[in-house]
Formats: sequence, structure tokens, C-alpha cells
Amino acid sequence: MLADHDRSFAASGVRRFMLFLAISLTLQGSKAFAQIKPLTIESSTMQPSVAIGRPMLTWWDVKIQDKGLVTGKFRFVVHSEGFQFATVETEEVTLNGPEQRIRVMLPAVNCAQTVDRLYVDISFRGKKYSGELGQQLLRVPFSTKSVFVCLAGESRTVRKKSPQRDKVIERLKFENLVPVLPSSQKLPGGQITFDETEHVQTFLASIDPADFPSEPLAYCGYDMVILLNDEFRNLRKPQLEGLLAWIRAGGSLYVEPNGVLEPYHLDFLRSLTKDDHQEIQFLADSTGRLPADTVPDDVTAMAIKCGLGDVVIRTENPDQEITVPMENWRAIAGPLWKWRFQPVPKPDVSWQIVGTDGRPTTTSRPNSDQWGLASALFTRTSLRSDQLLDRLMPEGVRMVPLSLLTAILTAFVCLIGPGDYFGLGWLRLRKLTWLTFPIATLGVTALTVWLSNNYMSAAETRRALVLRDLSQSGEIVRTNRFELLFVASTHQVTTDVEKGLFTPLSTGSSLDRNSQLWAGGGPGVVIQNGRVINFQGPGPVSTVPPSDAPIRQLTTQVQGRIPTQFAATQDLAKWTPQINRLMSIPGSAASPEVDWSEFDLTIAESQPMQSHQVPQKLVNLAKARWGEQAMVACFNGKDRWAYDHSQRWRSARPAGMSMQVINNFQVPGVPQDRVATEMLNEPELLRWIFQASVASVDQGTFALIKQTSPKGGTVGDDLPLLDSSDPKAWLLVIIVPEKDDFVAYRKLMKFQE
Repeated sequence: MLADHDRSFAASGVRRFMLFLAISLTLQGSKAFAQIKPLTIESSTMQPSVAIGRPMLTWWDVKIQDKGLVTGKFRFVVHSEGFQFATVETEEVTLNGPEQRIRVMLPAVNCAQTVDRLYVDISFRGKKYSGELGQQLLRVPFSTKSVFVCLAGESRTVRKKSPQRDKVIERLKFENLVPVLPSSQKLPGGQITFDETEHVQTFLASIDPADFPSEPLAYCGYDMVILLNDEFRNLRKPQLEGLLAWIRAGGSLYVEPNGVLEPYHLDFLRSLTKDDHQEIQFLADSTGRLPADTVPDDVTAMAIKCGLGDVVIRTENPDQEITVPMENWRAIAGPLWKWRFQPVPKPDVSWQIVGTDGRPTTTSRPNSDQWGLASALFTRTSLRSDQLLDRLMPEGVRMVPLSLLTAILTAFVCLIGPGDYFGLGWLRLRKLTWLTFPIATLGVTALTVWLSNNYMSAAETRRALVLRDLSQSGEIVRTNRFELLFVASTHQVTTDVEKGLFTPLSTGSSLDRNSQLWAGGGPGVVIQNGRVINFQGPGPVSTVPPSDAPIRQLTTQVQGRIPTQFAATQDLAKWTPQINRLMSIPGSAASPEVDWSEFDLTIAESQPMQSHQVPQKLVNLAKARWGEQAMVACFNGKDRWAYDHSQRWRSARPAGMSMQVINNFQVPGVPQDRVATEMLNEPELLRWIFQASVASVDQGTFALIKQTSPKGGTVGDDLPLLDSSDPKAWLLVIIVPEKDDFVAYRKLMKFQE
């Protein structure tokens, strides 16, 4: 019996082992099956490199393993080196296998440090599957240089390309147009002046014409669009309409409209010349082609002004070799880069040294960086939004009405007095007074706190300065809304955006906890309780947070489809102002019906501007059109600024409530801006308008160009309109109060002969 028992026990042990093995294999198989994801995603092979400070148009290849449709939302988290820059959750998409390409626009990454790659963590949330899809990489080329990006159409179906194609693109690059200055001078120590073009780089983003976007804002990731031959012919009408709106908002286009064209291609070309005809007509022959002499024979290509943007058109044989010298080609392609009327280099660097006798002595040496390109990354400053706080901040907060507080207090007194005495007396339970009294006190206290928080939460201030930029014909071609958010309690605030780009800006104040970087914008010092807490000088900006502080994370989360329709949610702290930039092309507002020729000035009529006075003619016209509340300013050249000296430029709030920010701190080694010093006592609203409208020639690439194409970032180098080196150009600014907002119309003008 003992042997039978041993055999039975052994048999049961074998069965248990087999059962355990079967369960293990089943669990491993289930785990292996679970590891097979129903979809995968990776960066498309056609994905070009991206640039810092611009919206990033990205393409992703999605592979679906299961049969049928997969529905859900993608989530993209962009980060690099300890900084989280953006979180984007797409709208619900429906995917159909086995492979599908999707396009996602990611917001601009504004990082003070140089990064050569961005990491994107991708996840998916749907009905069939929810989980992580891994990490992808976006390349950032030339991170230590000033970078420009050109979008070049490159058709995948056309194999034969013009032999002159690469030569044309090479001639269009920014670094090839920089005037080469003599480098024979030697610096102290025998160092030879270096080539400044090494500090600027243009790279191409080549995509098929079929993948060109139809939304104007999708082109804001690029400085220039290049369309040669087949690529232009392959664009559809919605793509051309979006491209045209972007050009009119300040974009640049080089186009060679050769071959057989459709009627909508001709309409597009005619729309380009709406503001600048130059006696050029686009009339196709019987085969649908443009004659080679559409552009006059004596010029290689023709530059045309289109709204705030520029277009260069070449209609001669694309296979014909270009023999124009680079100096002459610079005059052709210069407008595409918004070249200044007269760039002025700085051949010498001068500074003062105080000797032992106490007398200053001026000394100088040859400048190895005459265009300022070597320091362009360090002199590029963020848009100073702190100067808007003085004019946009509310004068007070919404308080609980006194009548409501009186009613609550009266009810409380009646409850604990006559109500308690007679009510409990009628019930013969007056001994419960020791219970009802604290309950009533706690209840009224809770009610008062709830009402206070409710009113404070409702005290969400939204005030804005809106820049509406006009073309030569007076049409609004782009809109920039700088909106202040000011909340009286810490909570999340959502901003709905439709056909626009959303960018949070740092206010530069000591209370600013909503910015995404530690470094502020521009040379400046922020003082809190007598202690310097933020400084940015002429050298590289350190983005390493203090050791006793956590890594800064971006507080803005985006849900929806950028730029079509999305919602941006921010975690805002109470009593902390936050300013956001919302850019749209062209904007929802109707263009004002104004005869702008009435505002024309001759040089003689502009003489009051020398004493910072607006000609009375402009003030009278503005008030006649927009009312007595209208404010007028005008700028010409580098140091000619004027405004109507109305008290409406200044805030009615007491001066003690202004932000304690020193905006013009003298940084050693950096010359003080004379214009900024002269305007120090002027209204901050005027100073901000001036800095956003006139680019300083001392800031890197701005020594050569007056602005960049629209991109909607924090730097704001796409906002300036006036070329301060052009003596015939001047800028008219008319500001009109609309409820709690200020609407500023900006129009570039020319002095009449």
C-alpha cells in the first residue's frame, strides 16, 4: 500500500508539474501576444530637419497590424536635455491599414540653449489599443549657427531635373548673398579676420508638391518657398491659395512658372502682382505656356512686392545657364530675404578706457565680425512682453458685492440669535444651542469662502494688444494678438484657437512662473526684494536651473489640430500675469474702409517728427475716422519716432503697481541703445510698439535684413516692418481702443515727392 501511495503521489506531482508548465506557457504566449501592438509609428523618410523657434511640420508613417479601422488620438511630447517643450494631443483620427501617413504640426520650440536633436515620445489612446508607441527623433541641424530654412518642391514622379536646378538653389542661400568684406586686416596677435558666412547656414526641406499644405500658417516653419518647373505645375488650387496668403503676410517665393499651366496657376500669378504690377502680364499662349519674354529680356528675374512679402519670378528657359555675377544676383534675390535698403557694416570696435588720470580714452581695433553674425545667436532676444503689463494689467479685481456680504451677515445674526432662541425654545431643545451654534458658524464660514473663491475664479482678466498689419492696398494680411491672462486664483485656463498659432511669452517679471525657460529675454535685470534673480548678458545664455529648484516644464498642453482648430490649456498661478501670442493669417477682422492716400506725407510735412511730434494732419485724420480715442504714432529711420502725447498711452493705475523691472541695464561690453535710452521716460506701450516695429541694426542678421518671414514665435523677429536704413520709408501706427483691447493698425508708407 505504501508503494501504491508513493506511485499515486508521484503521478499527482507529475500532473501538477505539467499543469504548471501548461499555465506558464499559456501566460508567456499571452504576454508575447500582448507585446504585438496593433499599430506602430515612426518618422517618415521624407521628414526634413526642423529649426528651433519655428512651428514644426512633421510627417509620420503609421503601420496597422489588425484588419479594419483603428480610431483614437495620438499624443506627442517634445523634450530635450531635461526640458519639456510641448505636449500635443491630436484630434480623433481614423486609420485604415496596412500603412498610412499622417501630418502633425508641432508648436515652436523656443530654447535658449543649443540642441541638435529633439525627442518625441508618442502614445496612442483608442478603443482597440491604448499605450506607448516609443520615442522618435527630430534632427536640428546647425544648432550653433543662425539658421534659415527653405522649402523646395521636389516631385517624386519626375526623374529628369534641370541641370541648373542646384545652381539656382545654391544662389538663393542666405550665406551666398552676404557681402564679403576685406579680410586682409590682422587683429591683435596676428589673427586674420574670419569669414562671417560660416556663422549662417541655409538648409533645404524638400517635399513632394502633393504634400504641400493648404493652410497659410503651415508655411510659417520656413523662410522661403522655392518652386521650379514641374513642382509649380503640380500644385493644386487650395495649396496655391494658402501659399498666397502666407506670402502676403510676409513670406517669400521664388518661382519658375514654366510648362503648361492651368487657369488657376495663372490666377495665382496675377494675384501676386496685385500690389506691384510693374507692367508684367501673365498671358498664356495657345498651349497654356507663358512666353519667355513675360519677364523682360534685359533682366534674369523680376522681384515683385506682394503684400508684406516678396516674390522673384523667372520665366526664361530653365536649362539656360545663369551668367549673372553674384553681385547682380544679390540684387535679384535680396528682396526674398528682406534685405535692407543700405546695410552698414561695423569695420571697427570702439570702447573707452579710463586712465590713471581719470580721463577716458577711446580706443578701437578692427572688427572681426562686421555684420554681427558670429554673435547672432546671443544677441537674438525674446520678445519683451513685460512692457505690455503696465497698459494691459487690470486696475483691480472683482470683489464680492457688499450687499451680498451684508445679507449673509444679517442672516447669520438672525440664525444664531432669534432663530436659535425661539426655534429651539418652541421645540423645548435649547440645550442643543451648544451644537447648533458651531454648526451655523461653520456653515456660514464655508458659504463665505465658497462665494469668495467663486468670485475670485471668475476674475479672469483677458486684455490684449492686437497688431493688424496692412498691405499697400489697405487689406489686413496678418494679425498678432498679444493677450494678457490674469487670474485671481490658481487654476487651469483654456484658450480656444481657430486658424492660428499659439505661443506663451515670458513677462519678464519676478512673478513669472509660467515661462518655459529659466533665461529671460534680452539684456535685463529683474530685482526681487533687493536681490538679482535673473540676468542675461552678452555671452551665451545658461539654461541650467538652480540646484535648489526643479527642472522647468512647459505648462501648456494642446488638444486638437494645429493650426486649424485646437485648445491650449495652461496652469496659471494666482496674481501671476501671463501673456500669449496668437498669430493668424490674415485674421477674422474686416479691413478698414480707409483711403490711406490721405495719410501720405512729404518730407517737408514730416519735419515735426524730428522733435518727436506727430504731424497734426495725421492726428486729425485718425480721429475723424476712428473717434477721439484714437492714438497715433509714426516712425522713420533709426532714431525718428513720434506720438501724439495723449494720456491714453499711459495706464491710470498708480505708478507703485508697475512691475519692478529694469529694462535698460547697462551690460559691460554691450553698447547702450541710444534710442532706448531716449525713450526710457516715454510710455511703455509706445516703447513696445517701437521695438516690435523697427528692428535694431545691431542685432546679428538684422544688420543685413529688416525682418524675417512670419513664424509666430517668442523672438518676434518677424514683427518689424520698417527698414530704418531706407530714408523714404516710414511706418504709420494708429491704435484704437475696443472694449478692453487695443487694436493697432500698422501700415508701411513712402514719403511723397
